[in-house]
Amino acid sequence: MNWLWFAMLACATSGPARRASGPVAGVHSASGGAVKRVATVAYRPIEPPGEDAAWLVAAVPQSTWDQALAGAAVELIGTLRSPGRMMSPGAMATATARTGFPGTARFGKTITTGGPPAELVDNILGTSGGRAVDVGLAKRAFGDGTVLWVLAWAPHIVDMDPVPRSVNLDSSVMLRIDRLTDGDARLFVAPPDAPVRELSLTSGIARWVGGFDVPGEYRFEVVSEDDGMGELALLFSVFADQQPRAMPRAPEIPTESADPRKAEAWLFDRLNAMRTDHGLHPVKLFPLFDQFTREHSALMGHAGLVAHSLPRYGTVADRAGNVTHPRAKHYQNVAAAPTASDALRMVVLSPAHLQNLLCESCTHVSIGASLEPVLDRIPRLFVTWELLEFPLGAPKEIDHYNR
Repeated sequence: MNWLWFAMLACATSGPARRASGPVAGVHSASGGAVKRVATVAYRPIEPPGEDAAWLVAAVPQSTWDQALAGAAVELIGTLRSPGRMMSPGAMATATARTGFPGTARFGKTITTGGPPAELVDNILGTSGGRAVDVGLAKRAFGDGTVLWVLAWAPHIVDMDPVPRSVNLDSSVMLRIDRLTDGDARLFVAPPDAPVRELSLTSGIARWVGGFDVPGEYRFEVVSEDDGMGELALLFSVFADQQPRAMPRAPEIPTESADPRKAEAWLFDRLNAMRTDHGLHPVKLFPLFDQFTREHSALMGHAGLVAHSLPRYGTVADRAGNVTHPRAKHYQNVAAAPTASDALRMVVLSPAHLQNLLCESCTHVSIGASLEPVLDRIPRLFVTWELLEFPLGAPKEIDHYNR
């Protein structure tokens, strides 16, 4: 069995604490096909429409089959003309935009000898934490008897009223969410050519969102917060005077491992180029915290987990605050992907993560990258970005005797 687990992205936080080949025999969708001519962004729960769908819902406790999410899996598998292709972050975002799924979708692909993709289900169970989850899948059969599967899942954290997927220029949309957990929610909107806007949300109350003054894609993201911990709840696109782009061609899987140090240097250069393009000052490297960002990325890779706070470790801000003074304000992004460019693309597609990269008050950054310890495939690159603000001056190491 050859499998690839691709999309992993943790919620952005900000503030001080806070294989086989052969002729294709056919493509099958357990959802009955991708959603066509979608007018709204909305959850579309339906009864499992077939044997494969029923198997998946039974295998994942508290799961609901979502037609839009299953349609996104169909869109993705349609680009995988051979098992050696990869699902890119841009393709995943485009797939959900085309089908109008509002949740924070994750996708995995695997090849089996014909049976169901049990290994991917094990990974879903490991990341869902027993909570409600939306699921979908698609499969593609090859002439040698192997089957390519694409599974899709998303934690179901909030409910939302449908919103139009396409709007006219200078119009507005109404967004209303119902919270499934206690706490506050924040809305981030990334226009095609302007800074990310941040708005507050209250459960059950409709909020009008305007600003669709140029054609293009507007990325919406809702972050659910509870006791200072953020979690991505919704991530979707609304198009002003446009329609979603066609599905991009799926790239080949990398044939060699990424070099973590070269990845760090490339990500730093791209960060400053992005900041310059947005009219912001470039940031400087802050090597004092490199040990913590690299350690955080290495621990994420060992655990196979993308998170801001790790068990028995805490956060980069915690570790840095124990050995330096005064404390800095940390604006952190974390991600895992096959390459550095894929990792960057993932965070740029998230308005809250993009806002961290474009922090106006930040003057320094520490970027740590590490490879996961696997031997059966090309390892993923785990990356931690710490954008830094120094309200009380740059931190310095506390000497050993005064810690």
